[in-house]
Amino acid sequence: MCVDYTSLNKACPKNPFPLPRIDQMVDSTAGCEILSFLDAYSGYHQIKMKESDQLATSFITPFGMFCYVTMPFGLKNAGATYQRCMLQVFRDLIGKTVEAYVDDIVVKSRKASDLVADLEETFRCLRAKGIRLNPEKYIFGVPRGMLLGFIVSERGIKANPEKVSAIANMGPIRNLKGV
Repeated sequence: MCVDYTSLNKACPKNPFPLPRIDQMVDSTAGCEILSFLDAYSGYHQIKMKESDQLATSFITPFGMFCYVTMPFGLKNAGATYQRCMLQVFRDLIGKTVEAYVDDIVVKSRKASDLVADLEETFRCLRAKGIRLNPEKYIFGVPRGMLLGFIVSERGIKANPEKVSAIANMGPIRNLKGV
């Protein structure tokens, strides 16, 4: 279900909290022997709304009026709020063994022998804050994988062939419209 929060979003001040730079996140995985990819389950819905703000998310159904008790999709500051939450969850690990872009999490192990310790520390942080993960999207202990549209590995980054295939397979330009 999606509620139109256009009016609410206009009334709310913009949260200036920045999302991480994707290029820096991807570059920081270079040199790591082993990577593990995690995804937070139902992202925004794991963040509890302040009780005084819940009424602002109300919506009407044939069965009555309801409001969200957790952050719904569609709020202007949801991304910034979630990113701030991830930085609090992984306070001491961000930039060292963990990178988090909203609900996408990568655990970076410099050496294969560090994998178990790095994962234990990551799960300890997640457990302490009650963050659940989506088990269908786990990938543990791989030498390379997909992170935010890029293929990352110990050697660095490569463009995803699926993303560039349209340009690679494009024929010659024949007219002005083709440009």
